[in-house]
Amino acid sequence: MDIFDLKIIKIYNYFMKKIIIFNLSFIIISYSSLFAQSNGINISHGGGLDSEGCHNDKKNNSYHCHTKNSQKDKLESNNKYVIIESCYDGDTCTTLEGEKIRLACIDTPELRGPKAQPNQAKAARDYLNNLIAGKEVFIKRINRDRYGRTVAEISINGKNIQQTMFKSGYAEIYSKYAYQCPWSR
Repeated sequence: MDIFDLKIIKIYNYFMKKIIIFNLSFIIISYSSLFAQSNGINISHGGGLDSEGCHNDKKNNSYHCHTKNSQKDKLESNNKYVIIESCYDGDTCTTLEGEKIRLACIDTPELRGPKAQPNQAKAARDYLNNLIAGKEVFIKRINRDRYGRTVAEISINGKNIQQTMFKSGYAEIYSKYAYQCPWSR
């Protein structure tokens, strides 16, 4: 064999490895997809899924799931009326059904922790409770946060509660998530 033949063999081996890797990847992806579909999971794109098979899709500004009977499906629809039982602080409330709601696009002082501002936090909580506790509100669900709370905009009689909290000085716009609410951009 001469040097030309050795180069040909080297090139041939290189491409064969690439073909084998491609085929193995294709088989793994196909098998994963078949396994997922046989278990009621439909995967149409990548992204980290939580234990319910759901994830926040920042590109489309939504929270969606890839399983049947997922937590998102159990939440009814994205937009509906609920009754707020009470508000824990100036940006977190609970519905009568027990759903934890994190008000989108705003941030209020913390009640506890290293950055706590208890007086301001209690004032924000009390103001929010006076606005919506025990009342029927319209909720526009956006997604879920890392604590499993529903991130949503809330309004009562057409009045955006987050905007009201901000304009009244009890909340700041949460710039990291302001893209979720057109009014806060």
